[in-house]
Amino acid sequence: MSFKDNFIPDHYFESVLRIKPEFLAENNIKCLICDIDNTLATYSEPLPQKKIKDWLDMTEASGVRIALISNNREKRVYTFNSVLGYLTSSSAGKPFTKRLEKLIKKTGVKKEETAVIGDQIFTDVLCAKRAGIRAILVRSIDTRGKPFLKFKKFFERHFMDIYRKRHGNY
Repeated sequence: MSFKDNFIPDHYFESVLRIKPEFLAENNIKCLICDIDNTLATYSEPLPQKKIKDWLDMTEASGVRIALISNNREKRVYTFNSVLGYLTSSSAGKPFTKRLEKLIKKTGVKKEETAVIGDQIFTDVLCAKRAGIRAILVRSIDTRGKPFLKFKKFFERHFMDIYRKRHGNY
């Protein structure tokens, strides 16, 4: 694997809501470690919307273990997870892997059966790849009012062009 491959997601979806249990089963994914902000909810949503909670419930009911990881503070993660009850890691320091590795161990699922879902290449994808697990990238829910996020998205385009060449259009 080349250095550049650390920035290329294994899969891309417009939204987590498009990821079906059949896809996870076909790809032997038994644990999803989900980023929160701009992946499952906007920064301003303290709790998951019903459609996200339903998706998480459906995914878990299909036999997939769910955990949450975030670079955000403990209070944000605790509040969001208060209606869900999953294993969590806050202030995770992605793309560093220490907190992700600990969370994977807590789930009891093998690395090769685990994937990270997130909306950013330079944090979520890179963290997953550095930890040796699969990375699923989704489109950011909302980049309005986030100039630094828009700036990073500009640089992510290069890696998404590579993804598109390898996997077809996204």
